[in-house]
Amino acid sequence: MPTLDTGLNTLPPKAAPGEKLAWALAVLWSGIIYATIPFTGDGVSYVKQYWDDDVFAYVVIAGVIVMLAAAAILLLRRQRKSIPSYLWLITIAAVVINQVIELKKGSPAEAIHFLQYGLLSLLLFRAFSHRIGDYSIYVAVTITGSTIGMLDETIQWLTQGRYFGLEDIWLNFTAVALVQAALALGIKPRNVSGWPDRISLQRLCRLGAAAMAGLGLCFLNTPDVFPDNHGIMIEYGFLHGDEDNGTFRSRLLREDLHQQDTTRAVEGGQVLAKFRDREKYDDFLAAYTPLKDPFLHEARVHMYSRNVNLERARKATDEEQQRRQFTSAHWENRILEDYFGRILTVSNSRWPDQLKVEVKSKIDDERIFISYVSRHLITAFSRQQAFWGFLCAVLGLLMLARHFGRPGNAADQVPTNA
Repeated sequence: MPTLDTGLNTLPPKAAPGEKLAWALAVLWSGIIYATIPFTGDGVSYVKQYWDDDVFAYVVIAGVIVMLAAAAILLLRRQRKSIPSYLWLITIAAVVINQVIELKKGSPAEAIHFLQYGLLSLLLFRAFSHRIGDYSIYVAVTITGSTIGMLDETIQWLTQGRYFGLEDIWLNFTAVALVQAALALGIKPRNVSGWPDRISLQRLCRLGAAAMAGLGLCFLNTPDVFPDNHGIMIEYGFLHGDEDNGTFRSRLLREDLHQQDTTRAVEGGQVLAKFRDREKYDDFLAAYTPLKDPFLHEARVHMYSRNVNLERARKATDEEQQRRQFTSAHWENRILEDYFGRILTVSNSRWPDQLKVEVKSKIDDERIFISYVSRHLITAFSRQQAFWGFLCAVLGLLMLARHFGRPGNAADQVPTNA
């Protein structure tokens, strides 16, 4: 890795040795991530069939341990015996392992994001290091890696059988950012020092504006924009309930839920009765999508969640897991009775009183319930608020980039040894 000037980082007239190769490797790895998108689902299914999807979590944990050992060896070879450096590396590795363990409880396959974007983070750092020699490199890599992750999720949205997920964008960002934190706080590369000059700050503003623009387009891509597309990128909705009775998200207002439960009791109840069997659940989802009929769709998904949690609770051998799933089943049934009660009666899907008493006696009273159904709905702000928020952010960053691009401002006076 070439030694860089730690003063003002003006671009060299020619590419430094190895720069093209470094960028080629970063682009190649990004291309591999994108190219494997259509086949990832089959790969996960294969692993589940012959092993277990927990293997993804174990592979990532093993990878983190190997990288931690490699970093420690690197520091020893450089005769760096700084205890804070080792502590930072251990702490960051522990954070990653903890997140992987949390993913293991629900979606172990998602842990693979840490390997994909952790490696991308290293490759991007190697590429940027040929042009950036100050601390802004860590932020530049994080923004760029996160933007690549957003494009990854957008391609998934366009791919049959794959779906867009804000949670995955967050995972990608976390993976990139944690690797940069390990470099900055643990490894401390010798060719990176000094605070950003105006050119570096201008670069960060431009990268940030591009990332905010991309994320903003995602937040504005609601189902009404591309109604014929098979997937949903972003949906906005409403949060109902409270901490005492549990909360859930819905595409409909509270009064609309009650009104449709009254006016559509017979028709809706007959539909749910027709698709009540577990084997017909997928057929129901295909026929009654959240775009075509959000009321019936949500009613049936709440019913599915209630029944599945009850079934799993009765099969669970772990007491804590059993209580957690009995709790979910209880509150999902409460949501059904409070908001979908009439069609629940018509469809003959109500729980008998004896079952309700049995389930309630086994729940965790101290746990605040948040329904897993429609959890992706954004309720903190509206689409219009998102538009103005992202627009202001992009314009603000572009104005800052223009400001830093003017010679003679205060950023030019930052000492090179700061």
